[in-house]
Amino acid sequence: MINSMLNKSVAVFGLGKSGMAVVRELKQRGIHIIAWDNNENLRNQAAQYGASIQNLIDVDFSSIEFLVISPGIPHTYPEPHPIAKKAKDAGVKIIDDIELFVSTYTQPHYIGITGSNGKSTTCALVYHILKENDIETAIGGNFGIPVFDLPQLSKDGWYVLEMSSYQLELTPSMDFDVAAILNITPDHLSRHNGLEGYINAKEKIFNRKTKKDVLNVVAVDDEHTKKIFKNLSQNSNKSYKTIPVSFDKKVDGFYVNNKGILIDNTKNEKKEIFDLNELENLNGKHNWQNILVAFAICKYVGLSVPKIIKALKTFAPLEHRAEYVKNIMGVDFINDSKATNADATKYTIQSLNDVYWIIGGRKKEGGIDLLIPELSKGYIKRIFTIGECEKEFYNQVKKSVPSYKCHKLDKAVNKAFKLALKDLKKGSVKNPVILLSPACASFDQYNSFEQRGKVFKNIVEQIYLKYNKD
Repeated sequence: MINSMLNKSVAVFGLGKSGMAVVRELKQRGIHIIAWDNNENLRNQAAQYGASIQNLIDVDFSSIEFLVISPGIPHTYPEPHPIAKKAKDAGVKIIDDIELFVSTYTQPHYIGITGSNGKSTTCALVYHILKENDIETAIGGNFGIPVFDLPQLSKDGWYVLEMSSYQLELTPSMDFDVAAILNITPDHLSRHNGLEGYINAKEKIFNRKTKKDVLNVVAVDDEHTKKIFKNLSQNSNKSYKTIPVSFDKKVDGFYVNNKGILIDNTKNEKKEIFDLNELENLNGKHNWQNILVAFAICKYVGLSVPKIIKALKTFAPLEHRAEYVKNIMGVDFINDSKATNADATKYTIQSLNDVYWIIGGRKKEGGIDLLIPELSKGYIKRIFTIGECEKEFYNQVKKSVPSYKCHKLDKAVNKAFKLALKDLKKGSVKNPVILLSPACASFDQYNSFEQRGKVFKNIVEQIYLKYNKD
């Protein structure tokens, strides 16, 4: 695609990491770029790379071949950004950086993974397993690494791409050799005109244009993904294989039994594979779905079971995703700041006991309604609310579990630690865990979930230094 644009102009709107990577790539190839971002510093940086800086609302789009837009900028719902609308009215195709990349580098293999929760960890797992087995690979997309910052792979290489619903809508030419979906829970509904639009966006990962004999992996642990699996399985024109996986029920694919054993129940194999409880860095049911999807993908790539298991044992969990931070005087601290919705939090808290749970921030669709049934199960000992929605959440949980309005994260962590030590001394808990798993976006008090997680870890470090002065 890029080589066909040498005599044309390309507009780039949004100069974050991915947009800036597009500017650098296109300028290196001699393509004229008109770029815009509301941030003056980013505009100046793009100008240094050779882009022509113009407010795209004032540009004549009749001379533009494509508009490369940041996926975070609305182009349909709840209403298109004025620049996106102007491009559409002019008949200019709106794409993202991944569309530009995959239509240019067509030789390597592509693995695409999506879902409401767990996709970053699953991508990291697949990448780690491939890399540990000396398979040429690179990881990027929504994972946080722009695709144009990735190394160029040979025809034998495998790109592992985390795909958000926004990106899937802007990448119509994508042909994944392996496509996987983990789960679907309500998220970003305003951007997709409701739940059905969100589901439709996620399903685009299975759209194939030319490739044959490819693999679909579907985790069938919620009603929405069950329906997707059924639709894929019933497609009479399919030229692909679809494998179901499940962390809580028997399926004709890969599943985990009630003892935590990974079972291969495919047609050619019906046997126990591995006890997932042995994976210390991936313990808990919230990781089982990620492991199952990664296992199915890596078997398809051609790796043997022993090689996959060996690599799984050396995987280091991602930062901010059920990340163990430290133990102080018998109290564990876990940073799950990446849990920005209730479903993500549910996977984490169900794998723990004696939980001192910090929740709150900017509320997502559905709030914490999904988590209320967990309060009666006994493993959540105390709750500490913070952020924009703390009053609403506090009122929801206070009758079920001892709860405390803290507003700020530092107050919540310190109060939780004080009470955990008190309860430990009384013997009412054995292994207290202070868990930051907010079930909320971070933007009320922080720039990102990463910043929120780093603040949490800094607070824990200050507590550690206080109690370990010697």
